Amino acid sequence: MAQILRYPKASIGKNDDFLQIDVIEYKPPGLSAGTAGLNALRTSEQVLQGSTPTSTILLPMPQSVSDSNSANWGENTLNAALAAGLIASKGVIEGSDLFSAAVASGAEAFKKFESAFTQGTGQKATSTIFSKLAVQALTGQDTSINGLISRETGAVVNQNVELLFQGVNLRTAFQFTFDLIPRSQSEAEEIKTIIKTFKKEMTPKKGTAGSSGGGFFVKSPNVFKIQYRTGSRPHPFLNNFKPCALTNMSVNYAGSGQYASFTDATPVHMILTLQFQELSPIYAEDYQGITEGVGY
Repeated sequence: MAQILRYPKASIGKNDDFLQIDVIEYKPPGLSAGTAGLNALRTSEQVLQGSTPTSTILLPMPQSVSDSNSANWGENTLNAALAAGLIASKGVIEGSDLFSAAVASGAEAFKKFESAFTQGTGQKATSTIFSKLAVQALTGQDTSINGLISRETGAVVNQNVELLFQGVNLRTAFQFTFDLIPRSQSEAEEIKTIIKTFKKEMTPKKGTAGSSGGGFFVKSPNVFKIQYRTGSRPHPFLNNFKPCALTNMSVNYAGSGQYASFTDATPVHMILTLQFQELSPIYAEDYQGITEGVGY
């Protein structure tokens, strides 16, 4: 049965909000693919699903309760000439007669831009480009083509800047801060055990000389499942968490600014700060089936 630690040591009412942190043994996701092949490699969340906690720690709501979501979008450019070349290349690849398709596609691509390259500003730009290539060949010095065109014509190639999706992000770390003020000897012992448990579970394992690997490898620390709760049920409003690693932990044993302790040497006021990072990113599909609260 999992060890249950609690601060404060008091009964939890059906309307009391608190933070539940379950310690679970880390299992690597491996390289196995799901039913959809390599596009669906197993995640840590799937591997850890249903894991039995080794310890459960119940803490009051932290000083700051917030979440932050982000999407990785970035600036991307593609000028019309390059786009035409890509379209032409696509036509070559998809054509049955590779040589004929290459000639036809190249001619079609150039035809679209013939007037742009041979008249007015375009003619000056084309001349500048070839002059730049000649100087580079003679001197070995490279200069920005767009800079030279701007000097010559007062214009630059339209890069058709767009903001495009670049990939997924892990959410920024969650930081929780708790004031720990023991009101009895048993509560002081509970606080000591809670601090020691977090320290131990976030620490990697090197194993013993007689164990598998003989200490040559270092194993991952345990990880954590976090949940805001109201009484005996999940919190009906606040955000959910995916399995997390405890990446940083600090304890201030002089929480009031000046160290003081009880007769048994227990500090009278401690501040515990925990920083957790989720193991997996959030996807739209994660919201399916969530009918209560804000989701992730």
